Amino acid sequence: MRKYAWHGSFVPRDFPDGPLDVADSWRHSSGRTNGLNLHLERFSRAAGPLPAGFVEKLMPLLSEGELFPRIALSQGLLLLDVRSAPPPRPTTALTFAQAPDPRTQPEVKGPDFAAFRAHRSRYQLAGTDDTVIADKHGAMLETTTGALVMWDGDTLCVPEGVWLPSVTLHQVAARAAQLGVSVKRRRLKPELAAEHPLWFLNSLHGISPVSELHVGDTVITPPVHPSFDEWRDWWWGGFCRELKHTTGN
Repeated sequence: MRKYAWHGSFVPRDFPDGPLDVADSWRHSSGRTNGLNLHLERFSRAAGPLPAGFVEKLMPLLSEGELFPRIALSQGLLLLDVRSAPPPRPTTALTFAQAPDPRTQPEVKGPDFAAFRAHRSRYQLAGTDDTVIADKHGAMLETTTGALVMWDGDTLCVPEGVWLPSVTLHQVAARAAQLGVSVKRRRLKPELAAEHPLWFLNSLHGISPVSELHVGDTVITPPVHPSFDEWRDWWWGGFCRELKHTTGN
């Protein structure tokens, strides 16, 4: 991992991480990204405009390899962590636990990272990849690292309630709208996954179908969406080397 702080340019740093006020991250594949402008816009909505030259000086640091960079605002300082990206996860196994919501700022990425780690440590079952965050009624909102959507026939169902404005979910919903697919909010109870395809979405793994949903002693196996391969290939085909626009000035 390489760590930098912004002081008019990116300067290597070696001090430990502190609490993050805002953060954003994405897969960077051999200099190509998917929806980076959307990540920068989401970050700027919470952290304020990025300084002049930030994006231009960021890109050369991310030119090689499979990376999972994270930008963050911590105590007034802009930080960059250049991390290696794991291989994309072809399927995702989830733990569902009816537990208190660990989030304090559900619509901002970063402040709740420590709470999410504690949530996974307490509730996540061995052999699963992530833990679902549920509302008080037992409906699924998201996971600690990604968004959730479910298919009901030809309708794309997104969760009711409050969840992080996921870039990947935004992309999927936008494509659905372009294709004339209905997008509706719905209370996503775990038992529905026995008959409806359930997808995990984030910018590291793309569109990953949920293969197992562990609910207590029960393992629910959601069906495979008939057009999953097409959707997966569409998302991975969205990587490019140029930004449509950048934020800040």
